[in-house]
Amino acid sequence: MSSMTTYREQLVNPIEGDDAVGLRIIDDPLLDFIDSQMMKVGSLSHADVQWHEVESCVVNLLSNKTKDIKLLTVLLQCLQHQPTPERFTLSIAVLVDFMSAYWETCHPVAGKRGVLPRKKFFNQICVRTSSATEKLDGTLFDAELKTTLEALVDELEHQASHYQLPLDLVDDIAAKVRRQLSQTLNHAAHQTVSQQQMTTSDNHHNNGNSPSPSVSAAPVPKLDIDGSNDRAIRTSLLKVSDFLSDIGGDGIGLSIRLRRFAVWFSINSLPDANQHGETQLMPVSSDRVSEYEDQLARGGDLALWRKVEQSLTVSPYWLDGHYLSYRIAKQLGENEWANTIYEELNRFLTRLPQLATLSFKGKIPFISEPALQWIKDSNTLPNNHKVASVGSWHGKRSEALELAQEGGLSVALAMLNDGLSQSSEPRDAFYWRLLSADIMKSQHLEAMATEQYQTLYHQAKEMSVTDWEPSLLEQLEQHIAP
Repeated sequence: MSSMTTYREQLVNPIEGDDAVGLRIIDDPLLDFIDSQMMKVGSLSHADVQWHEVESCVVNLLSNKTKDIKLLTVLLQCLQHQPTPERFTLSIAVLVDFMSAYWETCHPVAGKRGVLPRKKFFNQICVRTSSATEKLDGTLFDAELKTTLEALVDELEHQASHYQLPLDLVDDIAAKVRRQLSQTLNHAAHQTVSQQQMTTSDNHHNNGNSPSPSVSAAPVPKLDIDGSNDRAIRTSLLKVSDFLSDIGGDGIGLSIRLRRFAVWFSINSLPDANQHGETQLMPVSSDRVSEYEDQLARGGDLALWRKVEQSLTVSPYWLDGHYLSYRIAKQLGENEWANTIYEELNRFLTRLPQLATLSFKGKIPFISEPALQWIKDSNTLPNNHKVASVGSWHGKRSEALELAQEGGLSVALAMLNDGLSQSSEPRDAFYWRLLSADIMKSQHLEAMATEQYQTLYHQAKEMSVTDWEPSLLEQLEQHIAP
C-alpha cells in the first residue's frame, strides 16, 4: 500500500512553477512516443504496444510538465491493461485524486468551456473501467485492498455527483465491483465448508465410523456492517442486499425492500428547490433511460432488471425508475417483486408526498405523470386488481402511440377500435376512448382530441361506481351477502 501512496503523491503534486497544472503540451518527444504506441491499440499491432514504457512516459509528463486529462485516460488504460487487484485499485485512486485536485483546471480546456470535453473523456474512462472490472478476480483481493477499493468507488460517485457527471456510468462500475468482490465472500464460504467436511471425515475415520448422511446449509459469509455514519450504513446495507439477491428465491424480494431502505432511510426532508420545484440534482442520463425503455420494449430480461435496480441505488430521487423496474418485473412474471416495488415507493411518497412536485435540473420531474397515476390508481383498486390494471393500460397506450408513429393514425385507431369492441365493462370502454383521444392529440388533431376529452370528462362526472365498474359491486356483494 505504501508504493500505491507514493505513486498517487507523485501524480497529484502540482507542477513546479507559477501554474499548478503546467502548460498544455503539444510537441514533445514523450508525447509523440505515447501517441505512436496508443495508435496500435485495437489494431493488428495491438500485441506490440509497449505498455510499461507508455505508462512511464505518461507518469513523467503528468508529474513534471502538465495536468492533461487526455494523458490521464492513457494512464488509466495502462493501469487497467490485464488488471491485477492492486493496479485496478490504483487506477481508481488516480482518477479520484485527479478529479479532486485538477478537474476544472486541467488541460486541454479549463473552466466552463471545458465542461463538454471533460464529460466526453469521463464517459470514455468509465466505459473502459467498466470493461476492466469484468476481468477482475475478486478472490485475489485481501481485506485491506477490498476495503480501499470500495471506499474509492464511493468517492468516485461523490466526485461525479459534485461535477454533475453521468452517475449511471459510475453506477455500472460500482455494481460490477461489488459483484466481483462478492467472489471473496463466496470463496471464503466454500473454503469453510470444505474444511468442515475434511474435519468431519477425519473424525469419522478416527472413530472407525462411516459418516452418517446429513443435510446442512453452507455458512453465511461474514458481512461487516459499518454503522459509523449514514454513508457507511448505506454501503453496508447495499452489500447485504446484493448478497440476498444472489441467494435467489425469497431473498430477492427481501433484497428489493432492503435496497430501497438503504437508499431512502437517511432522507427525512426535501432537497433544496426553487419556487418552481426545480432542484440542482442531475437526472439519470436520458440516453440510459431510453436504452432501458428500448430493451423493455424488445422484451426485458433479468439482466435489464438488475441494471435498473442498480441505477436506482445511486439516484434516490429517480422515482420513475421504480415504475420502470416494476414494469420489467411484471414482464418477467415476477408479480411479487412488482408488488414489493410498488409498496416501497408508495411508502416513501407517503412519507414525503411533496417529492412528487419536484424536478431535476432541467425541469425533468422526479416522477412522471404516468408513474404518478400508477401510484394513485393503485391506491384505490382492490387487491386482486391492484397495480396490474394501470400497468396494463399504460402498456396499451405505449403500444398505440408506437403504432401511430410507425404505421399512421388509421393503424392505431384500428387497434383501439378492436379493444373497444371487446370491452366488458364501462370502465374499460372509457379507457379505450381516452386512449383514442391521446392518439389524436399526438397526431396534432387537437380539436377532435379536446372534444373527446370534454365528453369523457362530463361522462365521468355523472357516472356512479355502479355505472363505472358493475363487477366491483358484484364482488363486494358476494362478501356481504347473508
